[in-house]
Amino acid sequence: MSEVAEHVERLEQPAGPVRDGRGALVIDVRGPRFGAAITTVVLAAALVAQGPVGLGLVLWQWFAFAVASVAGLAHSPYGRLFRAVKRWRRLGPPPATEPEGPPRFAQTCGLVVTTLALLLFALGAPVAGWFAVGAVLVLSVLLATTGLCVGCELYLVGQRLRARRGAA
Repeated sequence: MSEVAEHVERLEQPAGPVRDGRGALVIDVRGPRFGAAITTVVLAAALVAQGPVGLGLVLWQWFAFAVASVAGLAHSPYGRLFRAVKRWRRLGPPPATEPEGPPRFAQTCGLVVTTLALLLFALGAPVAGWFAVGAVLVLSVLLATTGLCVGCELYLVGQRLRARRGAA
């Protein structure tokens, strides 16, 4: 196969969602770290700005978490941006894939905590709200810099507990 043909083959992306042998959705392992890096920037800017601008950034992040949680990572703003960057930078196929379930659960955890933060802001407890935002920021930094996804690990613990309960 020619070098050009190999390059074109590597760049081809499947038209629809990719599923594993059991039918579960799988994603590029680079996607969650990319999204966490963007989340880090958004929430760090929110903490620095605070006020109406900071609140607007928290609302944007809440929206991004909500779309990822409800519609799936492929439809989230950061998932779409990741795919566009992959095409633009010609990153080729993923080095590995992973089930969508754990990262999607992590997005739901982020949604829950940012919802809590927004409720705290609405109830007149901005310091507590910013602490909640800071917690999500710390977990996003951890994922973006090390690849450790705490929400994903919680999902896996839950799966193991469910399996044990089913076996008992």
